[in-house]
Amino acid sequence: MNIELTKTQRLLLCGGLIGLASLMLQACETVMKENEDIREKICGNWQSVEGKPDILVYKEGALYKVTLFRRAGVHRKLKPETYLLQREADGNLYLNTGFRIDVAYNEETDILSFSPNGDYIRVNTDETANGEKKKEQ
Repeated sequence: MNIELTKTQRLLLCGGLIGLASLMLQACETVMKENEDIREKICGNWQSVEGKPDILVYKEGALYKVTLFRRAGVHRKLKPETYLLQREADGNLYLNTGFRIDVAYNEETDILSFSPNGDYIRVNTDETANGEKKKEQ
């Protein structure tokens, strides 16, 4: 079965295919940006509402990382443990610490949830180390 297309039909077909390809690329880019925005929004210092170790979420190059600050040893010195914040194809976030910890963010309440480690609230970055508010200029 040999189908021959005229020059005009070939040009229309190519134009349609190029348009479809550009729409698909734009859709993929939009989904990636939405997921990156979520990871970008959760960067910062977080404090557990249940008294668990504080965490820091930050971007290092193209990677997002989570550092837990645990007290360890006889002298209870802070010991940081850093893990890669990974993203699945469907946009779900998780940590692999030897076992999987799912991560969810509620933008309305600004609460970060780690399953099974509980909820975290953002530490106010407008406070200085001694607890005084910075002056707004």
